Amino acid sequence: MQLKENVRDFKVYKGNRKTPTVFMPRFIRDVRTPNSERYSIIMGDDDFELIGTLDLHISDVVRATLVIIPDVDQEILELLVGLIKMELLAPLELDIESFNIFKGVSDCIILDEEDFFDEDDNE
Repeated sequence: MQLKENVRDFKVYKGNRKTPTVFMPRFIRDVRTPNSERYSIIMGDDDFELIGTLDLHISDVVRATLVIIPDVDQEILELLVGLIKMELLAPLELDIESFNIFKGVSDCIILDEEDFFDEDDNE
């Protein structure tokens, strides 16, 4: 079960409330240490598609690294970076030394538990 404090929802709307949502990422904090945080960034209400990860390294300055899938277009990427700066970085009240963005640098391979065991290993 995930604690509520680990999930942050951000919604960006265009127009009035009757207009469909343009962009709705969810930031799920996977790891938190005294000097860093790591978030999974997902989209969707039902299937929760992973679109990237965000690593924040915090000392007297902040270093951010965003790794995003290649399908995210430039407009969505700019909205995402704006949300990260406004909602996750601004509350830290620290200067941002670097904000690196890597888009589509490799394929995402998801392994299930059964992928780690060969059928021959169970005999």
